[in-house]
Amino acid sequence: MSSTPAAQPKKRLAYIDNVRIFLAMLVVAHHAGQPYGSDGWWLFQCDLRSNWIFLFFGVNEAFFMGLFFLMAGYFHPGSVDRKGPARFVFDRLWRFGVPIVIMVLGITPLFIYQHEILFKGLPACGYWQFYTGAYLGVAPRPMGWPGDPGIHLEFVHLWFIQNLFIYGCVYALYRLLAGARDHRPAVRPTEPIAPRTAHLTLVALVLWLFATTFYVRIAHPVDDWKVLFSIWEIEFAHVPQYVTMFLLGIVAARRNWFERIPASVGRVWLGVGLSCVVVWMARGVGLPFIEWIGGLSIAAANRAMWESLLCVGFCVGLLSFARENLPHQNAFAKALSDSSFAVYIFHVPVVTLLQYALAGSGLSAMPQFLIVTVLGIGITFPLAHYVLRRLPILKHAL
Repeated sequence: MSSTPAAQPKKRLAYIDNVRIFLAMLVVAHHAGQPYGSDGWWLFQCDLRSNWIFLFFGVNEAFFMGLFFLMAGYFHPGSVDRKGPARFVFDRLWRFGVPIVIMVLGITPLFIYQHEILFKGLPACGYWQFYTGAYLGVAPRPMGWPGDPGIHLEFVHLWFIQNLFIYGCVYALYRLLAGARDHRPAVRPTEPIAPRTAHLTLVALVLWLFATTFYVRIAHPVDDWKVLFSIWEIEFAHVPQYVTMFLLGIVAARRNWFERIPASVGRVWLGVGLSCVVVWMARGVGLPFIEWIGGLSIAAANRAMWESLLCVGFCVGLLSFARENLPHQNAFAKALSDSSFAVYIFHVPVVTLLQYALAGSGLSAMPQFLIVTVLGIGITFPLAHYVLRRLPILKHAL
């Protein structure tokens, strides 16, 4: 049996960072299309719609945040090994906390203020009155502004950082309590997993995700966001996927799964994911929306199964594809991957300003989406690399 020492490698795997670049760009594109393909809440709103953008959203939501959690979980064991549970949590608090404070308390409320007045039609008031009264809840709410008194922070896309921090703290607590009982192998196996074993395991994973997702969505449909303890934003409909993928990432690091899954298995499951995309593109528009997002219905069960297949297919397939075809990075790619976290944190203001800028252009939804996507990616990565990651307050966090 081939094996390597169990200590996690300090050097990040280039192919995983290449997938992170792709996902960061996909997140920018997702939010670039938010006003044009969704009827949900966003910082900028318009009446333009495109079914193609709606279908694009459906594919993204099925897998990309699950893949983020999978890759994040993969690097947790090694980080806790090197730092210990207490220092790990402290470092995460700094790394996540500083940019969140800047966004949630400094930048995001500027856009919320404009949104409430321009798109909700609430009475105009001074910004400070809005900030202290409607946003922080430490003063009376502005006259004519509905809502309960108290704090009403908006984290927007930073719900992922919130939840990842909580998952990481739970894992660190487990490591602290487990101590020497943490069952990590003395060596990390390197021999390829038998294809039949890999396929059966992945089928079992699909069935697990289907069952748990369908069950949770009986009571908590997709896009039914809750705010716990006034600040923790959570969408229960995707929690089974996110928690499962995070835990699988931890186990994958210990068992070296990313390296050991055969390329042939990766190709099969990438094909499964792509097949799910084809089915969605052919059938997605016109599906019964209310039944599709949750509840006890055949449509909700179909979505849970489709989403589980696509998630597992793309999570396994994309990582395997990158491992086999994109195993290295040049200086440019490394700069992109190093900036991916900063791009995730700070892309929303850039994207939203671009959406405002195109509001009177007369263009239809698809051209505006494409322009905002290209410019959003083209601006946020250089901004992150040349500016944000060099600011004294952020350079140790980003």
